[in-house]
Amino acid sequence: MNKSPVRPVRGQVRIIEAIAATIIVLILAALLPIIFNSPTTTLRSQVQTNTEWYAYDALLTAIDNPQFTYYVQHGNWSAVQSLLNTIIGPQYDWYIAVVPYKNVVTITSIINYGNYTLVPLSIIPSIYYAPPLGIPIPMTSTSVSMLSINIYTINPLLGSGYSINTGVPLSNVAFIQCKNPLEENITQCIKNGNVRMLNWWLEYFDPRTGVAIIWLNTTGNVYMLVSNSSTPYNVLSNSYCRSSYCYPIGGVSNLMGSSLNTLYNNAPQFINYYTQQLLSQCYSSNNGMYSGSNYLAEIMTSGGVVSGQRLNSPTTAICSLPVGISINNVAGVNAYLIGQSLVSIPGTTFTFGFSNVEVELSVCFVNNTCVSDYAGSMAGATFPISIGNVNVIETYGNTHEYLSLSINGNTTTLPSYYYVYLLTLSMSLNPARCGININASIYDLITMSSEALSYFYNLTSNNGLSCSKLMSNPNITSISLMMIPNNLLIEQSTPQNPNNGIYYVYNATTIVYDLWVTPTPTTAYYMPIRTSYNFALLDKYNVISPQYRERFFLSGFAPTASAYAIIQLPNGTYYLVYLGLMSAASG
Repeated sequence: MNKSPVRPVRGQVRIIEAIAATIIVLILAALLPIIFNSPTTTLRSQVQTNTEWYAYDALLTAIDNPQFTYYVQHGNWSAVQSLLNTIIGPQYDWYIAVVPYKNVVTITSIINYGNYTLVPLSIIPSIYYAPPLGIPIPMTSTSVSMLSINIYTINPLLGSGYSINTGVPLSNVAFIQCKNPLEENITQCIKNGNVRMLNWWLEYFDPRTGVAIIWLNTTGNVYMLVSNSSTPYNVLSNSYCRSSYCYPIGGVSNLMGSSLNTLYNNAPQFINYYTQQLLSQCYSSNNGMYSGSNYLAEIMTSGGVVSGQRLNSPTTAICSLPVGISINNVAGVNAYLIGQSLVSIPGTTFTFGFSNVEVELSVCFVNNTCVSDYAGSMAGATFPISIGNVNVIETYGNTHEYLSLSINGNTTTLPSYYYVYLLTLSMSLNPARCGININASIYDLITMSSEALSYFYNLTSNNGLSCSKLMSNPNITSISLMMIPNNLLIEQSTPQNPNNGIYYVYNATTIVYDLWVTPTPTTAYYMPIRTSYNFALLDKYNVISPQYRERFFLSGFAPTASAYAIIQLPNGTYYLVYLGLMSAASG
């Protein structure tokens, strides 16, 4: 059986926006600078081994019920109690708190300038200090950052007159910093004209959770500027920008442009974004790849014949692209693809990866000389070291898809199922273990499910490299390992005669919305938002009447699992919802 075609993403997003107009739900775990890490699936089972996940499932099932916000708005706490008793298995005692968000959250250092307000961010690259000399080796990029920021959490803290736009997501936002990114006095920088507007790109905004994935071309001290208008304020010209995002300083991905029908699709070259011009070499009916509107490519491959004639598309569509990252990249390399499976044929594979990956070594000595491709006796290996091909592969089955990670013939596999997805592949150096961490992940932007795979490539055992000897050489002042992928590969292949003997009289079709490659980005950041999860404080401000807060009212309630979420009522007020679970047998 073929998988049913997926509805266009634009319609899906509009449905989500309609839901978000009456209820907005987010997971506080999304505040962490970890992309797409919130457990947001529906309740899977009344009995689960992981109680923490069970707590989140139960809470999300409750607040996804449209009646929940109605109960909270009208103070119908007995109905809330009945709803939770229906969702949570009888093996658990539960406690629920609904608390005005303003009572448990504070934010410091916001600066108000009248036309706009500034929220400070501090983005710090990761550094590895190589022993024994303590040589600093950057592990993340100092010029490319990826931020996961929760808009629904920030908005109620900005004060009267300021709100980050969520209808046209972040359209009244800009990012600025002092020309010296380590400078902390932004007021003085603005006064002296010693400030710059940062190029940035909105990869994705999820109206269900409020999480925005943002790319910036900098690290250091950054300020998110929120205008009191529909467009950002330009601090260089002291005037409002004429367009959303101060386009083209900022802009959105093709996925966002297609979903929201906006005119601000951006190709931010600071993250090596592949444009239709770069992909034009791949567009050909003979190659099965075509250009499109509001997306980069449509890929079609055929699995059968009609009246003895093969369908127009070939059985394999392949495109090999230059990676476009400097040879001096030390930290590693990441590739990202946002795609959508429109129609699939069982047995079809979609491959995304790096071809002919090599590792080179550069060594500098105390006499100020440096040697590239160092292959002396202290290294113990001949350079460049060949890693081979590193691919992440989707294979479409009869009922679901399989995700696999393949490194030079070594393969690991996980089952999965995806609609509109973010596919990532990363290679990063691990100096402490003298090898390369290779990771692949896929995240479904519709169902919010995800899968991840990892592999460690040991340079010592596989290639004879002696990192310990290099590190202990007193004549060496710096060591740089550089990963050099030859090409970025995209390939879709459909078997001519599927295993079940059925000929499919249509094309397997995949849409590629966005495609980009970066050095390993800096993702850790600090935002001065403090949320208190102190149980005594939550209990103090809990608006639920005491007789409805708990199921069994067992003495000494001590939760073994907890879950948090935020809801927004139709009147715009925010509430923190806390759910704690304790085994009833322990009471």
